[in-house]
Amino acid sequence: MTLYPKFVVFTAVLLGTGATMAQEVHSLGIFSGATVAYTWDEGILKDPRYREKYGIKFAPFGIHYGIDFEGYGFTLDPVVLRAGQYFNVINVAGGDVGERRVDLTYFQLPAGFKLHMIDLGFFKVSFVASAGVSFLLSGRETISHDAATLKFPAGVIPNLPPEYSPTFPGSTEIISPAISNQTMLGKSDFKTLQVFGGIGFRSDWDVGETVRISFDFRTHYGILEPRADSYLNRVQNNEAIYDRSGKRRDLFAMLTIGIARTAEIEPREKNAQIRKRRDKKSYRPAKYPWPGPRNKKPKN
Repeated sequence: MTLYPKFVVFTAVLLGTGATMAQEVHSLGIFSGATVAYTWDEGILKDPRYREKYGIKFAPFGIHYGIDFEGYGFTLDPVVLRAGQYFNVINVAGGDVGERRVDLTYFQLPAGFKLHMIDLGFFKVSFVASAGVSFLLSGRETISHDAATLKFPAGVIPNLPPEYSPTFPGSTEIISPAISNQTMLGKSDFKTLQVFGGIGFRSDWDVGETVRISFDFRTHYGILEPRADSYLNRVQNNEAIYDRSGKRRDLFAMLTIGIARTAEIEPREKNAQIRKRRDKKSYRPAKYPWPGPRNKKPKN
């Protein structure tokens, strides 16, 4: 056995021992908050038609379950959240003439590990690392702009509709008509599954014997390319006139405020409950010590 497997086994045994010996505090509650999304897209970064724009998106609802031991803890926080950034559409003179919107809604199921940096019993500050699978609930990317002169990539110009005309023959500056909420990508153009990894900090305040208020701030990074391969092929073939090829990743920062009910379990109480369940399971009713009733009359 190499050093790394030995370390993993030792850590697992240590955590398991700590879980049985240390006091446990369970918490169950709800939370809500807001996200600030950022879409890192190589194609958009090198496209002169767009400029980054930032805004806040609300996270509708989440459920929290946590368990804390001495020095560390674990969390499970299923949540519905929104990702995707907005961009201003820029004409050849640098003026804002419209908006490109990326709207993604996910159901995320992240599991997290907490390392308590400050632990005063009633107040904790923890470093949190999490990872989870996200399922796409809805996805859409739209663009709107006024009639304007925009700079298109040379490769897409042969595929432009007839109402798009160059300012002069051979120019990549195209006189473009006004469009309103034109769909660039629908839900089928995005992948159904995404994996987000997150790191951040969490503070837990026990304001009563069974009530906890929590503040959680984490930044999340999408590990997978969110767009489907079929759409990426269209971009490579210059069929998506408002897009340029390049990798994309979704990032967002999320700040949440939650309230939970807590329950404290002492090691002695937990071990007593385990023994009680074990004894109850192994119990077998004893036979009667006296003989059963006679079925026949005695002779004589």
